[in-house]
Amino acid sequence: MSEIKRILLVEDNPDDVIIVKRVLSKTAEEFVLEVAITGKEGIEKLKSGNFNCLILDYMLPDTNALEFLQEKEFSHIPTIILTGLSDGRLLAGALKLGAVNFLVKDEICGDVLPNTILNAISSKQKSQFLEQRREHIYEGLMESMGQGLFALDLMLNIVFTNRRIAEILGYQEFELLGKPVLNLIDEKDMETFRNEYSKIKSGQRTNFEIILTSKTKNEIPVLINQTPLFDNNGVFNGSLCLVADTTNLKEMEKKLRETERLTMMTQIVSEAAHEIRNPLTVIKSGLYLLKTSLPEGKDISNKISIIDRAVERVAVYIDDLLNLARSPSLTLKTVSIDDIIEESLLEIPIDILSNIELIKELKDCPLQVNVDEERLKRVFVNLIKNASEAMHGKGKLRIAVCKVQIKEKEFVRIIFEDSGHGISEKDLNKIFDPFYTTKTKGIGIGLVICKRIIDAHYGNIEVKSTVDVGTTFIIQLPISNSGGRVLPC
Repeated sequence: MSEIKRILLVEDNPDDVIIVKRVLSKTAEEFVLEVAITGKEGIEKLKSGNFNCLILDYMLPDTNALEFLQEKEFSHIPTIILTGLSDGRLLAGALKLGAVNFLVKDEICGDVLPNTILNAISSKQKSQFLEQRREHIYEGLMESMGQGLFALDLMLNIVFTNRRIAEILGYQEFELLGKPVLNLIDEKDMETFRNEYSKIKSGQRTNFEIILTSKTKNEIPVLINQTPLFDNNGVFNGSLCLVADTTNLKEMEKKLRETERLTMMTQIVSEAAHEIRNPLTVIKSGLYLLKTSLPEGKDISNKISIIDRAVERVAVYIDDLLNLARSPSLTLKTVSIDDIIEESLLEIPIDILSNIELIKELKDCPLQVNVDEERLKRVFVNLIKNASEAMHGKGKLRIAVCKVQIKEKEFVRIIFEDSGHGISEKDLNKIFDPFYTTKTKGIGIGLVICKRIIDAHYGNIEVKSTVDVGTTFIIQLPISNSGGRVLPC
């Protein structure tokens, strides 16, 4: 007498349950069949019973077979998938999750089902079966592709993946199988994907760009090439999607657009600079003559000095525009970072800081850095003025200095933290873009110049902000200027 084999069938269609029972009752083998009609009930029965084999309908009321198979607690139980269509993609995805075979429901007759169960239970035959089947699903080709790949069923569930798409999205492969693809698509692009999927039912391929969401909720721009798939009878049964991560391409396009804008702006400014500088030279000469020819007087001298400084600011402003497209040249010398901060504060007009609580956390033993003192002062002055504007001239400004070590290199970290209105996430991603500004005055080059000066020192500047709480700028400069560029903390 053969050994009794306990089988669990997870199937919600009563007709299919009757067919399975009838087929198994006619075999000489002794099968004891239990039935669950939902995935949840199936899991409960597996926990309470010792089954030799699991027969799992692909589509269940509360889940699908690929999601069900991610219950690793039952991965030791040989599993057979039941499906309405012959689909090699489904087999490939199911094999990755530990299934040993799948059967099309129309083929459940005679000895097919009993023999499939017996083969699944046999560990030796299971191993042989897996090795044989892997030769027919192009696994090597799929896994060696540089692009990501996933296949979808009619319900937009992922039934097959390769390693590359898992890497792009930061998932393990098994976590993607059975997952609704819409769960991975940015909300604003869901309708785009549905529309593109509906087009391929007529047989046409589609190419489109959308944003996918990684496991860590990062947005990943991708280009998808979608191909319709049909069964042997010409019936549409899903799609195959090739996915190219365009993150680097988008960054290159952004930098190219920025370079083009800077080049165009530089050309315009270069042509205008000569016309502006000539009158400035005349004004400077006139101021000198006035200063030497007018009778001495404090009021007259002060007014001439104010005009002279205004002319200097215009000249500096023109130089800034001209230098946007190229890194500034530096005159380096070893100085105390604390001294630069103190001198920067002295250059700030008294009325700007009069109602601001200034908190300085400087070092008792000042850190020495090899920098261009004047250019670095311009960075600090710009950040302090920006902080004052963000606080409408009233609040707290913290300036702190410390030493940090990153990848065996030492850096000085300078922090400017204000209690202003903060910066929205939308604007935060653009504050270092040329000519982008949220201010009513200015053309958006101040922070761009700051970043170029810090970059020229092989340093790093980053910003963190919370709306209605405040903004923090963090600058890191190598204490030894021989190092490479520093990565953000």
